[in-house]
Amino acid sequence: MNNLYKPLARMMLSMLLIIGTMQQMSYAGNYIITPDPTRSNPKEIQNGFLGPDQNICRTDTALLAAPLAFDYLWNTGQTSRTIKVIPNVDTDYWVTITNLQGLTQRDTVRVFVKPLPNITVSPVNTQLLPGEAVLLNASGGVSYLWFNGSQGNSYFATPFLPENTYWVEGTGANGCKMRAEAMVYVNYTTNPAFEYTPVCLGDSTLFNAKIETNDTIVSISWDLDGDLMFDDGVGISRKYLYETPGERLVGIRVVTKHSLTPHTKYLPVLVGDYPNVNFNFSASCAQNPIQFTDRSTVFAGSISSWEWNFGNGQTSQLKNPTTSFQQPGAYTISLEVTSSIGCKETFSRQYNAVAPPAIDINFQDGSPYNEDVPYEMFRNDTLKLRAVGIFDSVIWNNQIKNVNYNIIRGGTYSVAGYRNGCSRIKSFVVLQSEFPYDPNFKIQNILTPNGDGYNDLWEISILNSIRPAKVTIYSRAGLSVFETSSYQNNWNGTYRGNPLPEGSYFYVIEGAGGEVFKGTITLLR
Repeated sequence: MNNLYKPLARMMLSMLLIIGTMQQMSYAGNYIITPDPTRSNPKEIQNGFLGPDQNICRTDTALLAAPLAFDYLWNTGQTSRTIKVIPNVDTDYWVTITNLQGLTQRDTVRVFVKPLPNITVSPVNTQLLPGEAVLLNASGGVSYLWFNGSQGNSYFATPFLPENTYWVEGTGANGCKMRAEAMVYVNYTTNPAFEYTPVCLGDSTLFNAKIETNDTIVSISWDLDGDLMFDDGVGISRKYLYETPGERLVGIRVVTKHSLTPHTKYLPVLVGDYPNVNFNFSASCAQNPIQFTDRSTVFAGSISSWEWNFGNGQTSQLKNPTTSFQQPGAYTISLEVTSSIGCKETFSRQYNAVAPPAIDINFQDGSPYNEDVPYEMFRNDTLKLRAVGIFDSVIWNNQIKNVNYNIIRGGTYSVAGYRNGCSRIKSFVVLQSEFPYDPNFKIQNILTPNGDGYNDLWEISILNSIRPAKVTIYSRAGLSVFETSSYQNNWNGTYRGNPLPEGSYFYVIEGAGGEVFKGTITLLR
C-alpha cells in the first residue's frame, strides 16, 4: 500500500474500533465461530481467533475468517480476510494478521475431513423391454433417500421412457452423504414393412402395412409416388393406380409413442406390363433337331414361364427348347409367356420343315473333328475349324457365315448348314483351362459423368472378349439401379434417365464364357 494512504487507513480502522466492539466470525463448513471480543490488551486480538477446529465431509467447503485487521497472510498464500478451502485430508491452516499498531499475531485451525460413504446402487445399467421392471438396491450407508423422496435401501423401477436415470443419496455413519446413479434403458424396436399384391397395368395395387413393434403406433403414412413425401394416404392399407409399368420405390413411415424419430422404410414395387412375345428358330430340316429361341421382352420384372406348342403333338416349358419334325410340312408354333408379376401373352407363327443338308466338322488342316467329345484348348490358343459337306451356306453359332471358324474361348458352339432353305445343326463343346484374358487387368472403379470427356461412361476394357456380358449395378441398400444382359460400355450413372446420387455402388459382371467379376465403383459429379 502506498505510504501516503497507510495513515489514513489506520485512522479509519481506529474509528471503527472506537464506534463499537466488532464481532468477528469464523466459518468452517456449515459452522459459524464467534470469538470472544474481550481482550486484556486493546492492541491485541484474543488468541484462538480462528475458532475451534472443524469437521467437514470430503468435497465440502470450509470458510475460514480472521478478525478485522490491517494485513492478512494465510499459509495458502492468500491475503484476504476470509478464505475457502476444500481439503482432501486433515489439514492445518494458519494466518498471520497485523493490526493498526503494526502488532502481528498468528493462529492455527485444523480442518478434519470425514470420509464419504461408498454408496453404490446395483444394477448400474439395465436393459428392459416395455412393461418390465427392475429392483434397484443401494448399499454403503445407514440411510437412503431416492430421487422421488422415497426412503429405504431398495427401489422398484418401472420405467417407460427409452432412457431413465435413477439416483439415491446415502448417508454414512459419520453423517456424510454421497449420491449414486443407475441407468435403466427401455428397448423399443420398430420394424416397418408392407406387403403388396403384384398387378398388371390397369389394375390398382393394394398395400398392407406389416409392422413389428413393441411400442405404441401413433400414425402410419405412405409415399406411393416416390416423391419422398409421405402425403399419399394414412392407415394400415392403401390402394394406388399406377399409370405406367415398371419398378418404383414405395415408402412407409411409422411414428411411435416413445421414439424421437419416425421409422421409415422404402421397398421396390413392381407394376407389370403384358409381355411382348416373340421367338425365332433355326431353319432346319425334317428329322433333325430344331432350336427355338425365346425373344420375348417385358418392361417390368422378367419372363418366368414358357408354354410352347409345336403343332406336332409336342410341348415344352423350357425357355429355349429343341424339338424335331419327322415329316416335312408346315406347322403352327405357339408360345405363351408369363412374367414374374403374373402378366400373360401368347404369340404364334408358321414353321416349314424341309429335307436336311449334309454337314460335318473338320480341323482346317483337313483332319476330322469329333464333336461328340468336348475339346479342351489352352489359354490364348485358337481352335480352327472348317465345315464340310453338301450345303449352299453355313453359319457358325448363329453369327459367322463362313466355312472356317476360329474359337478363342471355351463354350457351347454350333454350326448349321443350309441348302434349299433347309438346315442341319451340329453342336459341340469346347473346354478351356484358363480364361482368355490378363487376370491383372483393372476394371474402371470411378465414374464422373460431368461432360468433361473423362470417365463420363463406365467402360469394361475386355468387354469384347466376354460379350455378351450381363451387368448388374446395385446401390448400397441392395437395390438394382442398372441391369442389362448385353452391356455396351454406355452406363452414365443414371437410373431410368435420372442422375443417381454420389456414392459407392456394387457391380456384378457375368461374361458369356462364365466369367464373373465383382467390385465397387464410386460415382462422383
